[in-house]
Amino acid sequence: MESDLDSLRRLTEAAARTFSGTAGQGVDCGAVLTHGDTALLSTGNSADAASLAASEDRYDDGPMAQAVETAGPVRVDGGTSVRWEGCRRRLAAAGYGWALAVPLRLEGSASSALLFLGRGGGVELKQELVAEATWFAAVASQSLKLALEVRSVRAAGDNLKAVLESRTSIDVACGVLMAQNRCSYTEAFSKLAGASRQRNLKVRNVAENILKAMPAGPPPARFES
Repeated sequence: MESDLDSLRRLTEAAARTFSGTAGQGVDCGAVLTHGDTALLSTGNSADAASLAASEDRYDDGPMAQAVETAGPVRVDGGTSVRWEGCRRRLAAAGYGWALAVPLRLEGSASSALLFLGRGGGVELKQELVAEATWFAAVASQSLKLALEVRSVRAAGDNLKAVLESRTSIDVACGVLMAQNRCSYTEAFSKLAGASRQRNLKVRNVAENILKAMPAGPPPARFES
């Protein structure tokens, strides 16, 4: 299954192709994403773009953070603003003459931004270019939002399946103990819990060991698709 980083990288590749056509020159694109308690993810369509996107987390002085904070585009070009001095030095070192950060509008605790990067200073960041980047970000927001939602649902389904499998093993093992010892479910579960403490194993592992010892082996867990 595609990861969050894979989705983010695909977006940077599509963004670079789209904006290069609009700008009339090759443009690279980097991106960052934070989602819940996960660490910041960064990537790009090129090694330089990925490195500059990652540098935002290290230096805390780049335009993407401001774009997310202000919910609007942020330009870094040949201006004299002291605020972007460090960022401009890193751009120049990588061979870029300007940068344009635009936020992606996600939901909940997720936040993301794209960083368009142009080599040389030949392109003036006119309003139509900013509008094009903003438009692309709006489309990309929907794509990334859907990808995150799909993975969240799948992860929840996988977790639920694991819980159900665990519960099935415990219930079947309790049934075996009930038949062997002519006891109630509560008493059978207490025996599993006691063995778990004595052997320093999870209750599920104790249950699975009991089922593996059955002549026909453990019964398979079945779930409706």
